Amino acid sequence: MRYIGKLMKMPGVIAAGYFTYKGEIRDYMGSLSNTEAQRLAAMCYANLRMVHMQGNMLEALTAYKPNQEHCGLHSANGWVVRGSQKSICVVSDSFCILNNIDGSLSAILHFMLNETSEAPNHLI
Repeated sequence: MRYIGKLMKMPGVIAAGYFTYKGEIRDYMGSLSNTEAQRLAAMCYANLRMVHMQGNMLEALTAYKPNQEHCGLHSANGWVVRGSQKSICVVSDSFCILNNIDGSLSAILHFMLNETSEAPNHLI
C-alpha cells in the first residue's frame, strides 16, 4: 500500500487503489464503499484492456515505415477521463480519482507513471 498511500497524500486525491487483471478490487483507500470500489475496479480493467488493444493496433500500423525505424506509437498502459469536477486516472493496475480544483492531473500522472514504470503489462 506504500504507492497508494503516497498517492492519497497528494493534493486533490479522493480515492486510489489497485485492481487485479481479472477486474477485482485488490486494495483501495479513500471515500468509496466496497461495492463502489469493486465496480470501479471492473470498469478500470475493462477500459484498460480496450485501450491497450487499440494501442497495440496503432503500434502495429505505425511501427515501421521504409527508412524510418520505430516511427510509430506504442501501446497504452493506462487511460484518463477528465470531467468538469473530477478525473479518473488508470495506470497499469492502479487507479486514482482526483478533484480537479484541488489537484494537478499532470502531477498525478507523472507520479503514477514513475511509480509503475517497472510493472509488467503482459497480463492486460
